Formats: sequence, structure tokens, C-alpha cells
Amino acid sequence: MTKTKLKYTLVLLSGIVVLINLISTDFFVRLDFTEDQRYTLSQSTLDIIGDLQDPVTVTAYFSEDLQPQFDRMRQDFMNLLEEYATRSDNKVVFTFINPNESDELENEARQNGIQPLVISSREKNQSVQKRAYMGAVINYGEATEVIPFLEPGSQMEYALTMAIKKMTIPEKQPVGVIAGHGEPTLEEMSEVTSELQVLYTPEPITLEDSVNLDKYKTLIWVRPADTIPPAHFEKLNTFVENGGNVVVAINKVEANFSTGMGRDLYTGMSDWLEKKGVKINSDFLIDASCGSVTIRQQQGPFMINTPVSFPFLPVISEFADHPVVKGLSAVMLQFASSLEPADTTVNFVPLAYSGKQSDVRTAPVFFNFEKEWSESDFSRSRIPVAALVSPENGKQGGNIIVFTDGDFVINGTGQNARQLQPDNISLFVNSVDYLNDDTGLMQLRTKTVKHRPLDQINESKQTWLKILNFGLPLLLVIIIGIVRYQKNINIRNKRREESYAK
Repeated sequence: MTKTKLKYTLVLLSGIVVLINLISTDFFVRLDFTEDQRYTLSQSTLDIIGDLQDPVTVTAYFSEDLQPQFDRMRQDFMNLLEEYATRSDNKVVFTFINPNESDELENEARQNGIQPLVISSREKNQSVQKRAYMGAVINYGEATEVIPFLEPGSQMEYALTMAIKKMTIPEKQPVGVIAGHGEPTLEEMSEVTSELQVLYTPEPITLEDSVNLDKYKTLIWVRPADTIPPAHFEKLNTFVENGGNVVVAINKVEANFSTGMGRDLYTGMSDWLEKKGVKINSDFLIDASCGSVTIRQQQGPFMINTPVSFPFLPVISEFADHPVVKGLSAVMLQFASSLEPADTTVNFVPLAYSGKQSDVRTAPVFFNFEKEWSESDFSRSRIPVAALVSPENGKQGGNIIVFTDGDFVINGTGQNARQLQPDNISLFVNSVDYLNDDTGLMQLRTKTVKHRPLDQINESKQTWLKILNFGLPLLLVIIIGIVRYQKNINIRNKRREESYAK
């Protein structure tokens, strides 16, 4: 190549590089191969930060020079904020502070609601305790939100977007939470209440004659335990007929562990729902994919606590193709019932089903905690446990979403408080979002990969696999032995030949 051609080639390549850089300032592509798309902002986030009117300031309090996983979290959060800044046309502004640099910065972080975690690390072959800060303070105008601790993965995006949404929403819609019949309080549903408060104002209400339901677009009714007066259903009928929506979580059956019995529970709610097009059966759902209970068993001279599978606590991982359940992976129910359409004049859409190995037991039921369950106990599959009921096209009326477990969103209080499966909360709040036509956060809420159960294998296949695992190595050893034996024979026969010594 001559010097002139080389010069032209270098000029051409330089021009191409400059052109690519100019184009990339406005157009860029990022490939994200992670299962939960943790490095790709969801459409919900893009919509929220794209509508920002004023700057959002994020002050990230992150310790440095910790264990590799914590340093990686810091870098991931910084990359995420850079993406927010780029996609919001620099409406998101951020700074990083290392509180471990001085006592003043530590005091500042704590005063702003960022509490440290104590982690162990090894320095010079010694175990050292360190304080680690991994939180953020978000400001928008005069509003402030605090994320005390950031979790890794796509939970970072969820926490940050929810904080921004909570501050920027112009006016929160009221949501009525029906009380007065033994229902749990908002404090007993703390996780659901906290999630609802991002977009709504949950308000406890009763169905007395004086209450005005016109201000509500959606009502929530969770686990009524007492008999409901007919006048209250008449009030609810008027609300639904005028286009109001209802999310219902009902117990058609109840379990008593002290007696080991399960029985039918009547509140009048099932009769009202049947008139609306959905029938809840008086049975207990059982599923091979389930949670466990702890029982005390005698082993020698000792009594020990042993966890055993309990099919009456089904783990639901079969969902319909519907926005309410899109992205969900596992919902834990307890003592749920089956449901079915009761009226062909309504639109009945099942939302969640039992697994491939499931069945029902008609109430009353005796619970045998030590029972060894087999494949023959589960003769059915895909039994509906949640459904959406809506009027036929062209007819007036609201929508109703029904869950056949009234306890799946209840945390409890005090010593009885428990943490719920994350998808339990997502499923319930998604239902409220859907009925309020506010589906912006549904995709983001269910973005994280949380549950990947192993496939269920039937008993005949299990037996076959056991035989294969035990017999295949023996068979391979025998085959190798035969091959080596035959090879040795061939070598000896060859040595006996007269031509071998020549």
C-alpha cells in the first residue's frame, strides 16, 4: 500500500469513528442478557422520569472498599443513576457520599434516615467488623423519600422509581377498605398498605347507610369473619351496578390447628359472589407444590421439631396471560378453595391456578400432619383459585376480582407478625391498579426473578431415574471391563502368532 492510499485510509477510518460517536450521542443500544433485565429500565420507569417537571436529587450514602459484593452494588447503583439521568434529560441529579470518611458524614447519614449494617471482613488474617451504609435520600421540590437500604438486582430500580413516583404523583386516589365484620385492620396488612400508599390513600370504611361510596372507584374487602347483614350487600350492589370495582379476598373454609379440623365458614359473602357470577366451593385445595409446617416428632428419647410438607398450603405458580398476574412467579396461599363460574351471562376470567398435581378435599376435613402424600392423592390440575368477573360487553357495571384465600395478604401484628411472599403483595396491589386503570407500576413491581421451583416428577419416573442412576455406572464398569478383557485376549493371541517374533 502506498503512502497516499494509507493516508486516505486513515482519514476515512477517523471520519467513520467521529460519525459513529456523533450518532451514538442520540442513539444507543444496550444488550441485557440477565434474566430479570436488571440493566434495562422498564417502560414504567421511563414514563415516570420522562414526565418530571422539576429536578430530582439523589444523595447516595454508600461505603467504599468493602467486600466485593458490596462494592459491586455501589457500582450498579451508580450505573443505574447514570441511566436515569440520561433518560430523564438530566432531570435526575445524583451525588455519592462515603459516610465512613468522617464522623460528621456518618452523623449526616443517620440523621437522614440511613442506618448502617454491621458486616464482617478479613484484614491481615483477622476478622474486622465494619459499618456499611447502602442507602439513598431522594428530594423532589419540598418532598423527601428515604431508602434506608438498597437491595441488589432490579430491586434497586423498583425502590428508586417508587420513591420518585410517590413524590411526583399530583393527587392520590382514595381506596375504601371495608371493615366492621371482623376484617383485619390496615396495620395487620402493613405490607399491602405500604404498597398501596404509593398511588392511593387507603381509608377504612363501613357499609352503614350514612356512608357515601361515590368518592371511591375501587373497594377492598379482605377476610370478613362475621355474618354480613343483607343491607350491606344492597349497598355494595348499588356501588357495583354504578360502575364501582371490588377486590375480594374471602375464606370459604377455615382451619383449626388445635382440633386438627377444617370446616365450612359462612359469612354470606359467597352467596353474594355467586349472584355476581362466581361460585366458591366449600373445599380445601391441596397441591404437591406447597409450603411446610413444623411438627414435634419422637426420635429416640428426644422430641425434635421437624418441617413436613403440607399440601393445604399451596404455592401457586400457574397464572393466566393477564396484566394482573404478568411477571408473577410464586404466590403462597393457605387453606384456599376452588372456584368456578356461576353465571354464563358474565365474563369470567381465571387469573391463577393450582399446579399440575393438585386436588380438593370437601369440608369438613381432618388434618393428618404426619401423612405421607403420594401421587395418587393429586388427581387434578390447574384448579382456579382467583378470577376476574366483569359484565358482558355493552352492559353497565363494575368489575370484581376474587381470591379464595382471605389471609394471603395479612401480616398480623406483634409476636404473630409474619413476612409475606413478595408476589402475594404484588398480586393484590396489581389487582387494585388494574381496576383503577393505573397499570404503570405493575410491570416494574413484578420485574424481579424470585422463585424458580424444580419440576415435579411423577413416582414412576422417579423409580426409573433411581434405577438408571444406580444401574448405569455398574453397566458402564461392566462394559469397560469386557472391552479391556477382550483387548488383552487379542494382544495375547497376537503374541502367539509365528510372525510376531520376527
